Amino acid sequence: MIGDLVHDVLAEFPSVIHLNVGGRRLTTTLASLRSDPDSMLGLMFSGKHPVLRDADGCYFIDRDGRQFHHILNYLRDGTLPIGLSRVDRLELLREADFYGLKSLYGFIGGPTVQAAMMTGGGTGAWLRSLWNDLAKAEAADFSVNSHSHRVYARLRYGQEYSGDWIVSSPRNLPHVQYELYDACLARDPVTALNKMGAAGFRPCLEPPIVPASCASCHDNWEIMMYKDVWQ
Repeated sequence: MIGDLVHDVLAEFPSVIHLNVGGRRLTTTLASLRSDPDSMLGLMFSGKHPVLRDADGCYFIDRDGRQFHHILNYLRDGTLPIGLSRVDRLELLREADFYGLKSLYGFIGGPTVQAAMMTGGGTGAWLRSLWNDLAKAEAADFSVNSHSHRVYARLRYGQEYSGDWIVSSPRNLPHVQYELYDACLARDPVTALNKMGAAGFRPCLEPPIVPASCASCHDNWEIMMYKDVWQ
């Protein structure tokens, strides 16, 4: 129970660590927990972050413990998980993000998450938005009142902005990482496409026809994109 937890900042830890992760008991070594010093676990078990202990003396972490064995296996010897279901993969993404294990996170998320991370997204608010969108889509299957509508946008050369910007029309789209004026995305179409993709937009034409680098600063091209929004 929460009332039995002891909150402390420790400078020394035993070589064998007994963990209570959301009610699941696991045992590992201090060396494994410190194998990634910049991670949340590395900070907790180096005395740089407060730790909690339950009534039995186990170090308590208030997280869902179902995927934590994958976290431990990765810290022990770099083992990457296989055979994950869609739900397991999403849960493990959430936990890897919380614990700050960037390499594991990028592997689990695959090319979609890796592309989003290259443009400053892919974690934190982006992951929560993805999770919520998927949850709404699944909930819609159980509700006759729920429906979706398709939002269209286009990428084009921003002739009205100096600096060879690629912009979105309309501007100020939700979850899109803009650089300037809530319209300017990047100075090349590929980076702009990646930013739109990280926000859930997909090209109307797969693969999209992208202008050559020498032609991207002209206004005679556009790339149409869409996103299905559940309500």
